[in-house]
Amino acid sequence: MNLDAYDEFLAGIGETPNRLAAIYHAVRNIPYGSVGTRDPLVVMKQRSGSCSGKHVLLRNLLRRAGYEAGVVTMFTYFDSKLSPNPSFPAELNDMIGEGEVCDFHHFVRVGDEGGLELDATWQDGLEKYGFPVNSNWSGETNTELASVPLELFEPEEDLIALKIRLVATLTHEQAERRSRYFALLSAWIASTPGVHG
Repeated sequence: MNLDAYDEFLAGIGETPNRLAAIYHAVRNIPYGSVGTRDPLVVMKQRSGSCSGKHVLLRNLLRRAGYEAGVVTMFTYFDSKLSPNPSFPAELNDMIGEGEVCDFHHFVRVGDEGGLELDATWQDGLEKYGFPVNSNWSGETNTELASVPLELFEPEEDLIALKIRLVATLTHEQAERRSRYFALLSAWIASTPGVHG
């Protein structure tokens, strides 16, 4: 029997008593970073991805494993749960200090409205820098979201198209600031030893 990439990923996790948590942590510990695409198969292959790519991957894997799952989008200030840190670049610390970096972030909802909220953005290695990594999540409650939701958008199958539409609603200044923030954050994660899961 030929396994596709999702089946191979799930086979690598193996059968465990808490399959939901095992799949979640396997995706969560894929290091955060930009691979130039939100394609979940590329995220899986490159072992790196942004919140969009990682959450589409998590949704698809959970569906393959028999769970009902969709990706919820939220408007947020993506810096809202981070504090300046001596290890961050000065410009990134300035942006965190100023606050209100607009973004449309994602998390996976398992089940119907009111189901479990799974945010798989940050890998374990980022915990010591104050990121909410959810390393001890057991599968029974909501995970901590990477930032504070200000507005929620119900799941759409084509998350990538939705993201493009929503980001296009930002002002030029908001979009430029968002891009700069993610460039600085991704570069710091890529260059910092010990944060890659």
